[in-house]
Amino acid sequence: MVDGQQRLTTAIILIKCLLDKIGDEQALAFTPKPELVGNFLFRRAGVSTAYLFGYEKDNPSYEYLKTQILGQTSNAFQGTETVYTANLRQASEFFKGRIEKFDLSKIDDLFRRVTQRFVFNEYELGTDLDVFVVFETMNNRGKPLSKLELLKNRLIYLSTLLPEGEDQQRSLRRNVNDAWKTVYEYLGKEKDHPLDDDEFLRAHWIMSFTYARDQAEQFAAFLLDKHFTHDQLLSGKLTAAKIQSYVDSIQNAVKAWHAINFPHRAENIDDAVRKGLERLSRAGIGAFAPLAMSALVRNLPANELAVFLSGAERFVFLIGRLCQRRSNTGDSEFYRLAGQLNRGEKTLREIINIIHERTMQHFSVDKAQLEMRELFDGGEGFYDWSGRHYFLFEYEEYLKDRAGLAAPKVSWEEFSRAKKDHVTIEHIYPQSPVVGEWPEFEARSTSERQILRNSLGNLLALSHSRNARFSNRAFAIKKQDHDGVRGYYNGSYSEIQVAQAPNWTPEQVLRRGVEMLEFLERRWGVSLGSTKNKVYLLRVEFLAPGQRHDRAAELLATL
Repeated sequence: MVDGQQRLTTAIILIKCLLDKIGDEQALAFTPKPELVGNFLFRRAGVSTAYLFGYEKDNPSYEYLKTQILGQTSNAFQGTETVYTANLRQASEFFKGRIEKFDLSKIDDLFRRVTQRFVFNEYELGTDLDVFVVFETMNNRGKPLSKLELLKNRLIYLSTLLPEGEDQQRSLRRNVNDAWKTVYEYLGKEKDHPLDDDEFLRAHWIMSFTYARDQAEQFAAFLLDKHFTHDQLLSGKLTAAKIQSYVDSIQNAVKAWHAINFPHRAENIDDAVRKGLERLSRAGIGAFAPLAMSALVRNLPANELAVFLSGAERFVFLIGRLCQRRSNTGDSEFYRLAGQLNRGEKTLREIINIIHERTMQHFSVDKAQLEMRELFDGGEGFYDWSGRHYFLFEYEEYLKDRAGLAAPKVSWEEFSRAKKDHVTIEHIYPQSPVVGEWPEFEARSTSERQILRNSLGNLLALSHSRNARFSNRAFAIKKQDHDGVRGYYNGSYSEIQVAQAPNWTPEQVLRRGVEMLEFLERRWGVSLGSTKNKVYLLRVEFLAPGQRHDRAAELLATL
């Protein structure tokens, strides 16, 4: 079938739901239920069952349709679920919900509409060549297909033009189909978070061909209008061997792409590499995605991969988060390196050195200080910092490791995706404090209190998100379990550390902020300068020596 499979699938699911609403002895449209099952769903002959409609037999959706939707048994079903099988389930659940309270007359009326008044335009095509041309033409007039779907069709179409003969043509078509089954399996493997077809195709294009800064959908124009074309095939620039090589490449690459996006689900991967991928993913993989895919596809030594991933994550954090440089800084070079690594023109060790050089080239303490201080100009300071979640999560990981414990108390997924009106990062000195509960802060000016409230040392990673109103309690209450809310003593490693303080004061905000910046220096291998520079970056220089706050001067003297 060239076009219309989704519509027919939906109709079959609806028919099954309607038939499930009546007993075996009942009828719809004056036809007994057993006869309707045989007319629209499946027919049995002994132990064999013939299905009137379905997918190709080695498609996971085919087994899911038979067993989970049509309710039949199958020895071939392995329980595989993807985003595509989830769509089948959702359609079935939707119809069941809509017809749940229908009586027999409504069931009968709807069944007649679907089976007698649902009209299709049917076109019979004479040759394979016609099939693939019509496929693109028809879908350009309706909802656009993804570029990945169009590319599959194009490659199969080109196989019909090969001069190698029918056996080679059929073999290439089979390989294209097999490769795309793998591609769709891995893109849809995490059914709640399916990967985008064209993001993967663009990354693979960057990895596979010589990169020039692309404009919108340039990758699709190159693949469909310049490279995989009829003219390229006739000129001899495109051959069966080159098409097969590309098909092999994209089939292998999608497994690496899945590992990059879901490192915790990746199979047969070194723990250090997995941890590197997780950190890079949390920081924001950005322009390093094609390069990481190229490195994984080449199956390079795990120790080199780990060093590369650490260097990439360091670049993203220091340049993109700390210095707040443009999000596309270095993109073009990293994209070109992905292709050079894939073609063997550069080694991963050379690329690691280049990333280090670019990190040092773009990093500037002055730039970091300027960007951090500007967060307070009309904003909420470090609470507005784009790197706050990642930094506080890494600080939490550091405290966990320092405690010699393996069990994490903060989940990145929950920490980075708080519900509305719930917080995962708490202001220790709260945003809306109760008068009289924070006397040492109340002695400060309004502007100083606002800076202290949003300075780095006053922000705390929570083990569980909680309603924002609980964040406004007094420090002594916050430390203890109270009103069903977990206190700092029983919270994250960061909460436990803060809970050791007998009281929370401006000086504690300063001390903790400096300690956190010292951790930043060690963790990302960079110097932020003297303690005075760190105090300036935190924007709490009003607590510095030489001013009227003697306790602050004593504190700084001990740092």
